[in-house]
Amino acid sequence: MSITGKVMQFARLEPAYARLVGEVGTTIKKTITITREKEYPFKILKVNARNGKDIVFDLKEFKKDDGDGYLLTIENKKTATGRYADSLTLITDSSIKPTITVPVYGQIFSTAPAPKSAPSAPSKKNATNG
Repeated sequence: MSITGKVMQFARLEPAYARLVGEVGTTIKKTITITREKEYPFKILKVNARNGKDIVFDLKEFKKDDGDGYLLTIENKKTATGRYADSLTLITDSSIKPTITVPVYGQIFSTAPAPKSAPSAPSKKNATNG
């Protein structure tokens, strides 16, 4: 918190988390833009996944007139249907905020029709059962 009572804005993450939703076998990626605030310059030194089993990630620095920062691209690697949750920890050189956490949520589904069981033969009615 600053002296004026406003919450300190260290960096802007857009979006604040990665939601990877899609069909098995397709490319599912999300890019998060991390924009540094001019008053709090920092560098991201390393990125660690909490689990990392179902995702891969890439970090690239950018510089623009309206601000600079990083593009964090997260890609799904899960090859079966299901859900998962993970998080990435961005290790910075800042004493103000040494780590930034990015939650990652995955939901992988299949649009293939469910296997059908063999159709059962219709029951034949006769005089005794109706």
